[in-house]
Amino acid sequence: MTESRSPATTHLPVLRTEVTQRLITNLSGTYLDCTFGLGGHTSALAEGLNDDAILVGIDQDRTALRTFDPNRLQQKLHLVHTNFEFMDEALQELGIPEADGILMDLGLNSFSLDDAERGFSFSLEGPLDMRFDASGGHHTAADVVNGYSEKQLADIIWQFGEERKSRKIAHRIVTQRRETPFRTTLQLRQLIESCVHPATSVKSLARVFQALRIEVNRELEVLRKGLEKAIILLKIGGRLAVISYHSLEDRMVKRTFRDLAESVPEQPGMHPDEIKIPTLELVNRKPITADRDEIERNPRSRSAKLRVVEKLRHAA
Repeated sequence: MTESRSPATTHLPVLRTEVTQRLITNLSGTYLDCTFGLGGHTSALAEGLNDDAILVGIDQDRTALRTFDPNRLQQKLHLVHTNFEFMDEALQELGIPEADGILMDLGLNSFSLDDAERGFSFSLEGPLDMRFDASGGHHTAADVVNGYSEKQLADIIWQFGEERKSRKIAHRIVTQRRETPFRTTLQLRQLIESCVHPATSVKSLARVFQALRIEVNRELEVLRKGLEKAIILLKIGGRLAVISYHSLEDRMVKRTFRDLAESVPEQPGMHPDEIKIPTLELVNRKPITADRDEIERNPRSRSAKLRVVEKLRHAA
């Protein structure tokens, strides 16, 4: 457990008002921010809560956690360095059995994106890293690019990036790395640009870098586990809010919420397994998106989609 006391860094949390209006149900409750980042959403929640509320911020990036001073908030704030797939263990260690509200903002925080040494941005030259937890021992994007087979690379770029030139890019990577292993973002950028039309190169770069980041950090697996645990940890009447930024994440969130909100009442002759009693209620049936003003202030909010559910009962 870490309680940082370094100076805070300001930034623009996506859908700030929309999150706070829909997530807060108990002014003196317990709220968990699974992707604390620079603390923007948690600070916004704190403004709407009583002083006796409890806040918990989880993030894999220890450096980002250290930029936030918990003393700036009136409420008790616990900062925890871990992956949100382990949120149950984090809360258990804090002696917190359940939460009134849980937030997941699945976007990459600007602190990490703008740091060339992290390797997330194709616009900045740096090592091909892309780990959310730079102190962790798991593999980097360079390990993936230099070590995976051509088929594995093509599948990742297609499945996680939905890039149509995935096979061509994978083939070129494997051919080029025989002569020179990939070490930097610039090397990979130049390779990708050589495989696609200049008019679509930026989109292709974004897709391939996204695909590698998802693979390096097991993002979809972590999201699946995180959703399951968040729903279990919510109090009855508590809410879960998720902000996603690409279709793979949003589809998983949408399907999970829809399935657990579905009701199939008992009918004569129906098998018991066919009966479905909803665990969740959809707070918004369609995703909430940023308005024009927010997009102008914060272009990274353009692709954000917010979905919120309320817990009706514990699962059987």
